[in-house]
Amino acid sequence: MRVITNGNGNHADRVLALGADQFIDYQTEDYRQMLSEVDLVLDTLGGEEIEKQMTILKKGGHLVSLRAMPNGAFAKRMKLPIWKQLLFGLAGRGFDQMAKKYGVRYDFIFVESNGDQLQEVATILDNLKLKPSIDTVYLFEEVNAALDKVANGRSSGKTVLTMKGE
Repeated sequence: MRVITNGNGNHADRVLALGADQFIDYQTEDYRQMLSEVDLVLDTLGGEEIEKQMTILKKGGHLVSLRAMPNGAFAKRMKLPIWKQLLFGLAGRGFDQMAKKYGVRYDFIFVESNGDQLQEVATILDNLKLKPSIDTVYLFEEVNAALDKVANGRSSGKTVLTMKGE
């Protein structure tokens, strides 16, 4: 498996040290000019990026979005009532049609604070030997400072709140 990621070029060395195989600086490089025949794209941007991301996928590739629109497949997978399946089917129809146009698969994932889901992610990260990039750990009482740091884009990794001193 080859992992390609993008971000601010100032963070390239740190991200590559964490195990990414390739880093693309979104400020100076266009991933659409650099990538093709990609198996899987994990979308964290949504909006107009969805179609751009679909263009780099190989036929039969898979785009999983955390930010775009839920579709009928999402509603069925979540076992939502029929009326919600129909509603999400209509709402996400444009993404499904776009995916069909490019010969790829589109799925939406609703990320939630769910113990089972978090344990599954932790197991995957552990098996892949991925290390999270932690910038700063704040005590819960320092939540305002943590929020300020995140809101102003001054983190070079994850900002963590802890309930007790370590």
